[in-house]
Amino acid sequence: MLSAVFGIACIGYLIAIFLLEIDTEVIFGRFENANDVFSGNILHLEYPPFALVFMLIPRIFTSVALWFKVGFVIEMFAFFVIGLLLISKMAERLGADRKHAMLGYTILMLLMLQFVVDRFDIIPAVLTLASVYCYITKRYVWAFALLSIATMTKLYPAILFPIFIIPFLTDRDWKEAVKGTAVFAAAALVILIPVLLSDPNMISYFTGYHTDRPLHIESVMGSLIYPLSMIGLTEIHIAYSFGSDNLIGSLPDAVAPFLTPLMVMSVIAVYVIYAFTLRRMKAEKKDDENARLFLFGGAALISVMLFIMVGKVFSSQFLIWMIPPVMFLLMLMDNHRLKCIIFLLMVTVLVITQVQFAYNVGYLGGGYNINDLGMSMILLRNIAALALLYFVIKAFRDRFTVKDTDAHSHA
Repeated sequence: MLSAVFGIACIGYLIAIFLLEIDTEVIFGRFENANDVFSGNILHLEYPPFALVFMLIPRIFTSVALWFKVGFVIEMFAFFVIGLLLISKMAERLGADRKHAMLGYTILMLLMLQFVVDRFDIIPAVLTLASVYCYITKRYVWAFALLSIATMTKLYPAILFPIFIIPFLTDRDWKEAVKGTAVFAAAALVILIPVLLSDPNMISYFTGYHTDRPLHIESVMGSLIYPLSMIGLTEIHIAYSFGSDNLIGSLPDAVAPFLTPLMVMSVIAVYVIYAFTLRRMKAEKKDDENARLFLFGGAALISVMLFIMVGKVFSSQFLIWMIPPVMFLLMLMDNHRLKCIIFLLMVTVLVITQVQFAYNVGYLGGGYNINDLGMSMILLRNIAALALLYFVIKAFRDRFTVKDTDAHSHA
């Protein structure tokens, strides 16, 4: 039933872009990328190499832009369904309400509909979800292989690799730690070696592209800096480059290079806290499976959120990455009030994202047309995202700092 609802939404989306003659990113981006490959042209992508596989699938069946778009939407719909099935199986495994979990996943994905079907971020999100499902069901080879494939599709799943490995290290299970690392590396090499042999510049272009990117207008830091220009404290303008709208000026240019190192340090801090908490639980003999899974899910979600929110780029579609780990954590939470707050804040973040995108890109046309009101909407979205991060950290903290866990679970 939920798959049918999402499918109808996909059909409605296709009808809308056809009638309104909207030139979507799939057409001027992914279709052109696929055509370049079919034409034998050298292709330099801003994405890891395995992403190209998913761009080529619709192109195999058609060379017409409209039908390529239809094929791409069908492909994204298929991944939505796979994710829905995984959420169902995960809820069953964790003893959570399957219907509520599936409904929550569907609502959040519907709120991101055009980003789900016009980008490919749902693919790494679902691959990562599959790897987590394999991990919690102790199919570790598949877990690390799928995580590696997801990383080769979009870089962000790589930050979960240490979260997968740390429990083995704290348990001194060196065999599984080495095996998981080897599988992750081997799966990545299987994808990378053909690319390195055919066109090594594809990897160097990808690395340089992201290193040189300026401060994105949707980034948390960008939305905090921009108001300074509104009151005349600094001069900033918005320009389109590197496939996105960015802030250009002395202050954003000075800040941008520090954000990636800051993001790395913040994620490493999560790893340290995660490892320390695991060791403490083990020492206090409180490392039951439910507590370990909650710790795992909390560390994974916080890491992904910090990767998005501390970095210099926060594209709207990145929020798709958060949907599976949010649902995973909600399945494990006992505090109903906190669950509702986290879910409603996630909905709020997605709704504001859609409103600001419709106004800034749909109505204003993006780039230098974006005005103070549009930037204020982005700031509001980021404030809601920071609030969401706070409550996720609070859930994590409450679970592992309250001494009387039984009293907490019934609070």
